[in-house]
Amino acid sequence: MAPRRILHLNALKAFEAAARHLSLTVAAEELGVTQAAVSHHIRQLETHLGVALFKRRSRGIDLTPAGEILAPVVHESFSRIGSALDLLADTKPGQPLTVTATPIFASRWLIPHLGRRTGDDAKLNIRLLPNLRLLDLRRREADIAVRCGIPPWAGLEAELLVPIHLTPVCSPQFLEKHGPIREPRDLLRLPLIHADTPDREDGEEWRCWFTSIGIAEQPNVQPLSFHEPMLSMQAAANGLGIGMGYCELIDGDLANGTLHQIFPIATPHPYSYYLVYPAERRRDGEVRRFRDWILNEAADRPPAATAAKTGPAPARVAKEPDRKSRKPAA
Repeated sequence: MAPRRILHLNALKAFEAAARHLSLTVAAEELGVTQAAVSHHIRQLETHLGVALFKRRSRGIDLTPAGEILAPVVHESFSRIGSALDLLADTKPGQPLTVTATPIFASRWLIPHLGRRTGDDAKLNIRLLPNLRLLDLRRREADIAVRCGIPPWAGLEAELLVPIHLTPVCSPQFLEKHGPIREPRDLLRLPLIHADTPDREDGEEWRCWFTSIGIAEQPNVQPLSFHEPMLSMQAAANGLGIGMGYCELIDGDLANGTLHQIFPIATPHPYSYYLVYPAERRRDGEVRRFRDWILNEAADRPPAATAAKTGPAPARVAKEPDRKSRKPAA
């Protein structure tokens, strides 16, 4: 096999910029060189390949069939090189791995599990960034995320971490004052707390729960709402009403008596918690270590809802997500 002839990198850069803009002038401005230099590099490349890559017109340029074949390959190659260089620059030894999650997941699930790390897992340097906003992982606002929702997310790998089960909860003091609460329909006359997060309609979780157990009446969710689910749980613990608890996040509150599970009924939430990270970072050592650790933690600790009677899935959910399946973004 004959050795490949060496191509000059500047010729490929000039071709990629000109093909992307279909303008020698704009390509020259982007590269910080003269238009004549761009033209020279492209002629070098065409001579090297023995084919024309552009059709010259009076008011610009167009790609030839050969140019249309080469342009996406060169563009993708430069993009991958840039991503690799960014990755190496952002993974200096000792630099923390920035992990973002919703505040309630960070405080009720992630922090307790971080405290149980041992061995090499305990040496992983983590910077936790709780946030309700979906940080842009492709722009490195964070390295890896735990997101509540339904994948895919564009350009990101998404792996099931924790399914969510819904169950009504209140404080023991509230139950003593407003009880007895004998059946789920009794909740319709009581103040219901809900979390009005931006991606959901007001009272969506309550309607989901009531529908799942066969109650068609619409709950009154006007009295008290919070933008952050963690605050709705705190309000329920303080006796302000009945909150919709996530079984997987409130096992500690149930164990210490801060919250009381009103009925032994837990129904699947339409959403689940997913571990999310850019596809190009799947081989990053720190990302892979955190991924392996957190997925093992989730697999080793079954959902709290398994201790309760689980009702039928809501209409929006045919079945609970398969923990073993991976759903990379399209």
